[in-house]
Amino acid sequence: MKAHLTQDRSVSSPDAYIGFYAGRLLPREASPLKGELLSIHKEIASTVVILVVLRMAWRATHRPPALPDTIPEEQRIAARVLQGCLYLLMLTTPLTGWLMASAHGAPVQMLWTVHLPALIQKTALFAPILGVMHQFSAWILGVLIAGHCVAALMHRFSRRDQVMDMML
Repeated sequence: MKAHLTQDRSVSSPDAYIGFYAGRLLPREASPLKGELLSIHKEIASTVVILVVLRMAWRATHRPPALPDTIPEEQRIAARVLQGCLYLLMLTTPLTGWLMASAHGAPVQMLWTVHLPALIQKTALFAPILGVMHQFSAWILGVLIAGHCVAALMHRFSRRDQVMDMML
């Protein structure tokens, strides 16, 4: 599929790697290292939400440049759909993480100063479900980001059009 996404500057962040390492590679039981990594993961993710909301507000008020006429209509549609999915997942992934932390009774801080309120009460019933939702959305987001990068490189080196320049 030769889809591309215009004017989207989402990039894979160290936050995803920290979350994966703390959640999957460290032993399941609590440890100081795991607690610190998860705290950093939540700090970065809560900050990313602010940046995504600001980006969406900017995007709502600034129309991106038109795609080159050489881009087929089905690719234009695919680009819009995938871009919408990226924005949706850039919001839902941290939101499900915040819900999961709330269900575990764990605090969430933003910018190392603001304590965010729990979105739901501590409940052992929903914590695993929210954990699966968070992991699933994170994996899908990672796949879309990787596809976005591949599409940008394809436009730069294979098609040699100006789409990647429009993205940057």
